[in-house]
Amino acid sequence: MCRFSETSKKKLGNAILYIAQHAKYPYKTEVLKLLFLMEERMVQQYNIPFLAIPFSVWRLGPVSVDVFEELSDGPVILDEYIDVKNTSKGVKVYAKRDFEEDEFSDAELAVMAAVMQKYGNMNSEQLISETHKKGSLWQQTAQDHGLIEDFDAKRANSSGIVIDMGKQLCPDAREYYEEALAYRQFANQMQI
Repeated sequence: MCRFSETSKKKLGNAILYIAQHAKYPYKTEVLKLLFLMEERMVQQYNIPFLAIPFSVWRLGPVSVDVFEELSDGPVILDEYIDVKNTSKGVKVYAKRDFEEDEFSDAELAVMAAVMQKYGNMNSEQLISETHKKGSLWQQTAQDHGLIEDFDAKRANSSGIVIDMGKQLCPDAREYYEEALAYRQFANQMQI
């Protein structure tokens, strides 16, 4: 379980609002994958976390368990930001308010826009394929922990293995990322 400070809650809520308002398919799977791609790009480009939430290795790709539960069970933490509705195509995410861009830095806004431009028109199958690509963080982590065979044989659907977002960074960049991540996690725990 991830604990959210008010600042983190606003950032997560607004990130999902942004996706809901810009994605061609604003459904649960797409939202989960787009959040991961934003986190991954922020870390790769700037060596700092975007949302600083953990993403686990599941059969269909990276998943933030807390966001998955929030979108599956109906918003509790994010109830002032989004609503969800079960449709014939899956759980659709709806914005309940306007996106607040002042919750984000210019770099974060640029990352969000770039991710949406590249991936925002993809459906769930395309996004799952994108996150499963050879050399991706999901693929490397699943491979390192012997999960690929179990996922392919449908012996497992999820795991508690968290993807190390800084895995592909050089040592200096990784150290910077880990310090920034530790600070964000501490701030969430202390409700700063």
